[in-house]
Amino acid sequence: MHMFDNKALSEVSGYISIACWIVVSIPQLYENYRRKSSDSVSLSFLYIWLAGDLLNLTGSILQDLLPTAIYLAAYYVLSDLVIILQVYYYRRKITFEDEESTPLLSDPQTSEKSNLNQIWGNLIGLIGVCLTGAIAYYFSSSPQTASPSSTLIQDDINVQQHMELLPQIFGWSSAILYLGSRIPQIIQNYKSKSTEGLSLGMFCFSVLGNIAFCSSLLSYSAEYEYLLVNLPWLIGSGGTLIFDFTIFAQFYLYRKRDSC
Repeated sequence: MHMFDNKALSEVSGYISIACWIVVSIPQLYENYRRKSSDSVSLSFLYIWLAGDLLNLTGSILQDLLPTAIYLAAYYVLSDLVIILQVYYYRRKITFEDEESTPLLSDPQTSEKSNLNQIWGNLIGLIGVCLTGAIAYYFSSSPQTASPSSTLIQDDINVQQHMELLPQIFGWSSAILYLGSRIPQIIQNYKSKSTEGLSLGMFCFSVLGNIAFCSSLLSYSAEYEYLLVNLPWLIGSGGTLIFDFTIFAQFYLYRKRDSC
């Protein structure tokens, strides 16, 4: 029963993580669209993130990780490419009319209300992806929908893993890139003393996605070899939380300046 509970928690966490990464870019894509600008997003941040995701995908496939890990890694790459293309689109779409337009000054009370609505929207979104993960697990684990192949996958992977050099090189390289990816964005926020135009929702989903991903791996097994094999992916996902919370702090510190 204990092993079943661990597997169930691993699968639920995995589905929640997948749900988070499916929608992670949507808040920033919408924010860029709403402002018709992407200047608040650091391209260095996106490039390093993309490089880490490409290495992560390659390492996950070579190491034969959980299907959850491979699906997530592939979607990371697609999500990165979409937002990078949007950033370039808006940075090249600067017309004479845009340059001549006069920005409207926002009312502090209106901005405060907008920030409050954003917080509630993010909270509802986080609850939504958690419910989506739980519902996805329920339907995938029911006897009517579970397939023999999916059962075999869940029974045979990861516990029998052994250390392989090449996948570990990819895994550790991606972990290093992930840990450094947020630094350009943090520096850009610090220099401008502003997080205006940067979506809080993107980082909320990123944090929950990384926490759920680590939970999915840790819940599956506590065997030493298993943890050692998955260590690069655990550090790559868990370590970025420190930098994401740094960006959260910047949102809080610069909120008054952004509302003026």
